[in-house]
Amino acid sequence: MSIHRSTTPFTSGTSRLVPAGMAITGVALVAAALVSAATAPARAVAAGTTACGGSQTVAYSPGLSARARQVTLHGTSTLSRCVSSADPTITGGRSTFRATGRLSCTSGDYTGTRKVTWNNGRTSTMTFRSVVSVSGGESVVTIKGSVTDGEFSGRKWSAAFTMFTTRPAACATRDGLPTASGRLLLNVGSLVPGMAPDGSRPVQR
Repeated sequence: MSIHRSTTPFTSGTSRLVPAGMAITGVALVAAALVSAATAPARAVAAGTTACGGSQTVAYSPGLSARARQVTLHGTSTLSRCVSSADPTITGGRSTFRATGRLSCTSGDYTGTRKVTWNNGRTSTMTFRSVVSVSGGESVVTIKGSVTDGEFSGRKWSAAFTMFTTRPAACATRDGLPTASGRLLLNVGSLVPGMAPDGSRPVQR
């Protein structure tokens, strides 16, 4: 899954993961409203920061279910529309990550390592901790960590991943939800816009 409204748009047939009162009856999670069109990240960034929008897909093993359990995650991300005052040559990138933690479709936390390959050929290795929660009817993953190697080494970073799925009913099955995709907002050197100062969750708008 590694999580604010600035992202690439998704198709209107995709539905959000939402809590079914956390008392899932075995039928399905509620599929909420259609995915909103995303807006580009702000053009103005503070000195020494890098802000990107993008998308992310995560695979879960075992799949996410209504009850929290130990899960291994593998994810891939595409970063776009990057604006960097720290390195103006950065305009985009791609990343992969691996993590483990105890989580469900609507709650939990996990830790892991992400590697970003920027469009200029440089790379960043990042460690992180993520928390899954529900905000405004959406399942949102908030992420905070440090860059441990490569571009921006020693800097803090944060991200917000809003999860969507075309199979919300899978959360109520034994096998669980195998994958989820969504919009990603990532900042190096500052908090993601709209995130609370402690980084715990996005601020509802």
